[in-house]
Amino acid sequence: MIPSSLVTRIVIVALLLLTAITSILSYVLVSEDFAEEQANFDAGIELIIERFVPIATRATYQLDVPLAEQVVESILSAEYVIAAKITDDLGQALATHIRYLEIAPNPVLAAVLEPHEQTLRLPLVREDPFEAGRFKQYGTLEIVISRLVALSSYAEEEIAFQMQIVAVMLIFAVTMVAALYFLLSRPLRQIVNQLSELESRRTLPLNPKAYGSELNTLVSAINESVIEIDRQNVELEAVRARTTQILEEAGDACFLFDAESAKVSYANRQAADLLAMTNAELIGKAAFDIIDGLTEKEWRLRVEFVGQLPTHLREAMLVKATGDRVPVENNTTLIEVDGRSSLLVFARDIASRKRLERDFAHAQRLGALGELTGGVAHDFNNALQVLRGSFEVLRKDQGEGSDTDAYRAAESALEQSSSLVRQLLAFSRKQVLEKRRVNLVAEIVRATPLFQQAAGHHQLATEFIDREVWLDVDINALNTAIMNLLVNAKHAMETPGQIRLALELTRDGDSRKHLLTDEQRESFLARLVVQDEGSGIAAEDLDRIFEPYFTTKEAGKGTGLGLSMVYGFMTQIGGKIHVESEAGKGTQFFLYFPGVEISEMKADTTSSEETIKESVNPSSPRDRAAITLGTEALRSVLLVDDNDDVRFISKVYLESAGFTVVECGNGADALDLLADEHNEFVLLITDMIMPGEVTGRVLIEQVRRLRPSLPVGVVSGYSNELLAMSDSGNPIDLLHKPFSKQQMVDFA
Repeated sequence: MIPSSLVTRIVIVALLLLTAITSILSYVLVSEDFAEEQANFDAGIELIIERFVPIATRATYQLDVPLAEQVVESILSAEYVIAAKITDDLGQALATHIRYLEIAPNPVLAAVLEPHEQTLRLPLVREDPFEAGRFKQYGTLEIVISRLVALSSYAEEEIAFQMQIVAVMLIFAVTMVAALYFLLSRPLRQIVNQLSELESRRTLPLNPKAYGSELNTLVSAINESVIEIDRQNVELEAVRARTTQILEEAGDACFLFDAESAKVSYANRQAADLLAMTNAELIGKAAFDIIDGLTEKEWRLRVEFVGQLPTHLREAMLVKATGDRVPVENNTTLIEVDGRSSLLVFARDIASRKRLERDFAHAQRLGALGELTGGVAHDFNNALQVLRGSFEVLRKDQGEGSDTDAYRAAESALEQSSSLVRQLLAFSRKQVLEKRRVNLVAEIVRATPLFQQAAGHHQLATEFIDREVWLDVDINALNTAIMNLLVNAKHAMETPGQIRLALELTRDGDSRKHLLTDEQRESFLARLVVQDEGSGIAAEDLDRIFEPYFTTKEAGKGTGLGLSMVYGFMTQIGGKIHVESEAGKGTQFFLYFPGVEISEMKADTTSSEETIKESVNPSSPRDRAAITLGTEALRSVLLVDDNDDVRFISKVYLESAGFTVVECGNGADALDLLADEHNEFVLLITDMIMPGEVTGRVLIEQVRRLRPSLPVGVVSGYSNELLAMSDSGNPIDLLHKPFSKQQMVDFA
């Protein structure tokens, strides 16, 4: 026990101090007594010499043996004299006596009084009677003295004194031990016992006053410390709980790696879920087991590098328990935990971001192709228009005897070229859409027979919801997109099978899995699914299937523009298209539509078709032209186009129908003519893409301001301004390039 050990140490130290002090005092006292005894001893010797030397001298002078023996006997009366001898001047002994003593000398005294015996040789000298003033030695007195005998009584007294001191020290030690036990050891043991029970108590259940002022202060201090420690423990536990909750509820996975062993010492729930493990399985895993491609050398370099920075951000690939790889963005910091260097890593799953980046890059690539395709299609349109118009003029000039087969072949090639341009414009999102509010369910049901024809000999299984799905869309363009998907599915299935066409609401998790943002999930409320049982699409081809002219079909079985048209149409209406496919397991296309409104199914599911306005005025140019053809003064048409050849062909077509044509090569010249009130025109026909500040759109807006009753027709393949005007809801009368003579006449 700690108190017993403390008391023992106190007693030992106290005894040592007491022994040291007693020893010093004893030494001082013994030294004084010893010096006093030594002085007494020396005085006794001097007394013997002073008393018996004259007598011994007379005995040797007179050669008086009896006197000499008497002197020797008298000297031996001293207890510390053990031998005495008187000799004459010739060395002859007159008297000799030796005493044998049997004593047990004190070992300490024997050591201090070494040598134990001392021999005194005293010359016996007196004045020569025959020669005055001359002294002569007549003999010698030898005395042997035992110092042990002389100081033995002193030693016994000192031993008795030391025993008394030891007894006093023992009594003092026992008294001190008892006092310390009752006054210190027992109270401290009680305090320690109470401290050991603090797990279930907040303060010490002791009365400090019962232990005296010192222990009172100690117990009070311990009580205060316990209260403070308890408060700090509560706060620490709250902080630990908050920290654990933050880490466990964090959206990112959190790992704590030991820097030396590279093993996981902590992982939150998200980390375990990310790697498809339990927390127990993850703890103790080495970083090399869960970070793809990580080596021990790279780990050491990474630890050293991270230690030089406040934090380090990098991407990595983690390995799940299933063996799958998941890309993450790691935010790493070097910290100290329990005296050991550790790497704190927050890993964010960036699989969705990587997918978005791929989709964005893919969309950028397709967008660039679309811009290029749109520009080529526009120029090609003008060239086709000139070829078609020139061909019709030449055919008319040659008459009925011309080679009809060659003309039919040329016309067929022109039609194919025109169709190709329309497909390219659809992919590049430059086609002009005629949107109207439709019930998608009713429209698809109405077009189902047409879709069955597109599916060929395969069974078309349709699935529709019992709701009305309303949206603004060009239904003809949508039907064309669906037919392209059905034809694509038909070609993918070598043997008769089933093609699934389904309209679904995006309400559950599975139907919304391709919608990555909240905005998409709120907007795209319905989707169209086209699923086949064909050969599927290889993974390496999935990113290219929407590119124009890319096809995996055999030669002659497709142009590679069908899916491009679908992609362009869905992008142009603000929708989204996604494909899922695996080689040998079929393909699914998902078309997500924006701005959808869902309502309950009514008894009459026919769409509320709205009449498409064919002009910007109450009546179309065709109607008013038919009324005014007979009036010679109202046959003047203002034709505006920057391409001389296209303008020439258009003029020939209009003049053949009896119109008077006034040409302008740019919008500014046309505005000058229209500003003059004396110039009367029955119709304005203009291109959209023209150089200068007065484009087709500016010209139309100015005409509506200057001559609001003048019909306006647009002849164009496409233009961004035309698309903008169409999307804004302004009705536009449009004649697509390339057009035939009859189409131009009918349009006028």
